[in-house]
Amino acid sequence: MNNFIPIRALWTAALLILFSCVSFAAMAAGYSTSSGRIYDAAGQEMQIRGISHYGFNSTILQPQFLWSMGWKEQIAQIKALGFNAVRVPFVPDTLYNSTPIDKMSHVEPGLNPELLGKTPLEALDLWMAEADRQGLYIMLDFHSVSMQRQYPTWFVSNPADFGLIYNGQEYTVEDWRRDLVFVAKRYASLQHFFAIDIYNEPNSVVRWSLGDALITDSKYFWKPAAESAGAAILAANPNLLIFVQGITANYDGAEKADLPINWGENFQPEAYQPLNIPIGKLVLSPHTYGPDVFMKPSFLDPKFPANLESDWETLFGQFSPLYAVVPGEWGGRYGIGGIGALDVTWQNAFVDYLVKKGMRNSFYWCYTPNSFDTGGILDDSLNVRTDKLALLQKLWGVGPSTSPTPTWRS
Repeated sequence: MNNFIPIRALWTAALLILFSCVSFAAMAAGYSTSSGRIYDAAGQEMQIRGISHYGFNSTILQPQFLWSMGWKEQIAQIKALGFNAVRVPFVPDTLYNSTPIDKMSHVEPGLNPELLGKTPLEALDLWMAEADRQGLYIMLDFHSVSMQRQYPTWFVSNPADFGLIYNGQEYTVEDWRRDLVFVAKRYASLQHFFAIDIYNEPNSVVRWSLGDALITDSKYFWKPAAESAGAAILAANPNLLIFVQGITANYDGAEKADLPINWGENFQPEAYQPLNIPIGKLVLSPHTYGPDVFMKPSFLDPKFPANLESDWETLFGQFSPLYAVVPGEWGGRYGIGGIGALDVTWQNAFVDYLVKKGMRNSFYWCYTPNSFDTGGILDDSLNVRTDKLALLQKLWGVGPSTSPTPTWRS
């Protein structure tokens, strides 16, 4: 039997710390959170109807599908579909690689003349400014230390992995904070730049903090790393929100570690080792996926999907509405390809859970169709997946659009 300490018993000490920060939301500069809700600089509540648009984090270091789409038209289509926020993954190569993006991958020149000859950072500058101009809220996501693959930690100290880094050298915690501060300052003038997701899906040897007798080196502890990153970002740009993802498991005997857990999904240690980040600036951002991405044993349980809610509640839902809890990635192929109907059932159940909890903010993964295990809001022919969009509209609490669903015409 798992040695699981009841969460309610662990909240008392945490609440003493957190309630001392509650008033911060009322006086925080720029964007803020309070009682699970997110507010803009004017104090108006925001609903994040978000989607991820990846590519600046991949080997092409640019938004996906510029070989057949225009970058400005992509931004316009995202907005026209009802999304009001975009999560933009980036990596250190995005900031330091000097190769023009049209030399890394074909960029259709007639549709993207502004991007020809631009470095990844110059292209990101243009993208950020245009998304801001079109009124989309923007969250930058430090996705990995490498454009080559997702790395489990926010630093690279193993010489065997230096080849993954843009300069072939060690990438330190100080380098990570430097790069977070760099983007926080660089885009500070953009009104709709509202948040930074400080690292994507820390996993493997990563632990929350103390507790696992096998992982005792503090360099692998996510809690102090996240706190130091949050402090550095807020010192550089106090207008921003700090999105922090969970871990896999802490294996400390206190959490319920026998649950199947996605990378970035587990926040249980927050109940008894809370993050020292002002609650008015903190967003807990779990990642959770269904059977198209990660086949958990719980998906094959005879009680599926009724058995899912208790796991979601344990891993992250219990923290709403004291915290703002905003899923930063979820999605799947939704019945076309992949595992089939099982993923449809999972996504429908997840939306029902979020609606029930009043957690209507999220970022869906993703916009373009070439994420192999999830597909996108666009299908392989770049037509809009109206079934996925209808599911998101249910989450947002809005009816179907009365205007024609926009599709791309190259």
